[in-house]
Amino acid sequence: MTLAVLMCGVAALALSDFVSPFYWLLSTVATLFRLWRGPSLQLSEMQASLVGWFGFVWVIFELFLGRALVVAFTDFLLILAFAIVVEAATPRNHLHRMLVGLFLLLAGAVLTDSVLYAVPLFAMMWFLWRAAACLYGMNLSGGDLPAMPLRHEVRWMFLMLVSTAVLFVALPRFEFHSLLKPAQPRMETSGFSDLVQLGDFARSLDARVAMRVEPLNLTAAEINNFRKWTQGRYWRGAVLSRFTGSGWQKVAAPRQFHLGAGEDLMFADGEAMAVALYREASDHSYIQIPQGILRIRDLPQGIQTDETATVQFTRAPSRRLRLLMDVAWANTPEAVQGPQRWELEQAHIPDALRNWVKPYAMNSADQVQVLASIAAELRGWTYDLNAPIDSESPISSFLKLQRGHCELYATTMALAARTLGIPSRVVNGYLGGDWNEVGDFLQIRHLHAHSWVEVWVNGRWQRMDATPATRSGLLNLRFPRFDQLWESAKLGWYRYVLEFQNSDRVNVIKALWQSIRVYGEWLLSALMATAVVMLLWRYGRVILRHFTRYDKTLWSVLDRWLSRRGVVRAQYQPLRDTAIPEGVSHEAWERFVCKWEAQSYGEESLWKKRDLKRHLRALLKTTDTISANVLR
Repeated sequence: MTLAVLMCGVAALALSDFVSPFYWLLSTVATLFRLWRGPSLQLSEMQASLVGWFGFVWVIFELFLGRALVVAFTDFLLILAFAIVVEAATPRNHLHRMLVGLFLLLAGAVLTDSVLYAVPLFAMMWFLWRAAACLYGMNLSGGDLPAMPLRHEVRWMFLMLVSTAVLFVALPRFEFHSLLKPAQPRMETSGFSDLVQLGDFARSLDARVAMRVEPLNLTAAEINNFRKWTQGRYWRGAVLSRFTGSGWQKVAAPRQFHLGAGEDLMFADGEAMAVALYREASDHSYIQIPQGILRIRDLPQGIQTDETATVQFTRAPSRRLRLLMDVAWANTPEAVQGPQRWELEQAHIPDALRNWVKPYAMNSADQVQVLASIAAELRGWTYDLNAPIDSESPISSFLKLQRGHCELYATTMALAARTLGIPSRVVNGYLGGDWNEVGDFLQIRHLHAHSWVEVWVNGRWQRMDATPATRSGLLNLRFPRFDQLWESAKLGWYRYVLEFQNSDRVNVIKALWQSIRVYGEWLLSALMATAVVMLLWRYGRVILRHFTRYDKTLWSVLDRWLSRRGVVRAQYQPLRDTAIPEGVSHEAWERFVCKWEAQSYGEESLWKKRDLKRHLRALLKTTDTISANVLR
């Protein structure tokens, strides 16, 4: 049991991406050998202490080599767990196993953001309870202790789980993720970069989910409408205005506006629906703004926005985020801030692209119409993530191949607009997503990262997307149903465990109080009925046995047997008050009466007819044996 407690802690820490598999495999392999070989595989306390001190020195050496403190500390805990596994099983060793297992679990709670963390958490509660009951409740002497029968602890498990749930709701939360930022491995999200380099892209499709978008407080019909709203939806991120010849760069806006944590960011007014966006921990600081945004409520930390309508946090968040948004069913107007000089710059536009645009410009004097024709031409080309693009002259190579990824299409479209004198810029973000049928929410994956173009036409910025439609349908999961179940479980874990904040605690208490007010009478009646049933079950059985255990068949068989031996029993007369039958000794009859009363009043199982006859035959055999001994 104590080994199970320790290994639950090792599993909790192994689920974080901080520790090397070498360290947790040490404890795992040692535990398997310990279970296989039993007490023959063990070290003395002194030898195990030397292993622990070696781990301490090794961790100091790791710190000198530049390993992060929190990671080195977890390495030491795992080496210590290995030393405790191979130590001889004594009462003190059992205590060490449980304590180190708890420390490992606490470290895993800090470092692990995986839904799998719930598995070792609940398993440890079970094993810790049973191990503690075995060690301290039964006064056993130590060694390899056997597991106690399950019935000794199972009646307390419900109380322990309820206490755990109450503590989870009541205990305050602490912000520790920012302290782990230098060491915490974080997700690099494609589609959000201040610097885009064109060339040989060669990206494999990454189906990991980057964001989850859940509708709030909607009816079933409204959820169906929300699902339609998500189809083909653009999620705006970084705006890149400067073309370098080989890629795009973000240009610092001359004016920036700041908002602090807890404030609301307003975009427009209108009839709104509320959604919650759950974003994975990533290296970028941009907020994904959906097409149709009205407001972002209760900002989790300070943000800055500029005239290009780009919104980003003042520092990149170090953990997963939940953003509450109000969005409109219909699209809202785009920002009307005029173009900057960077959006008009024609430097670094290759001659191959200018020559490619000329035939389109000759056919029409309307530059907007020319741009629409260019977009239609580009949409007829082939979308290819692995097109062999020359990094020295990516645009010329793309125009020859007529195949490539979305950043090449967006670049060609933006530069073509500037060639025609139309201000343009490239926008990175996400397009579309796939709907989770199990949890009724939108999943936006890394492969949905996308680039498109905004052009200044008719006094406002308008979106133009020249990427071929074959870009859709890239998702090809082997087990889509299992993936939806898994992502739904992760969303519930993030929402109700990792992101359980003070506001959620208040909502839980309000919901409980409201339920008590509405269903208080029913709840009180149910509690009283349960108490009555438990009392009847506890004490009523003793009373009912006097009536339910009276078997007329058994009494009739016994009365006939007594009458043949000269005893007539009155109705309802106890057997103890009747005379002793002929040929039966006093001692044998007393033993028989005690057994009869034991089965009659519930101390033993109720006799069948054949059981009574067997006892009566044994009674006569005992008498014959006594008579034979007397004759001798």
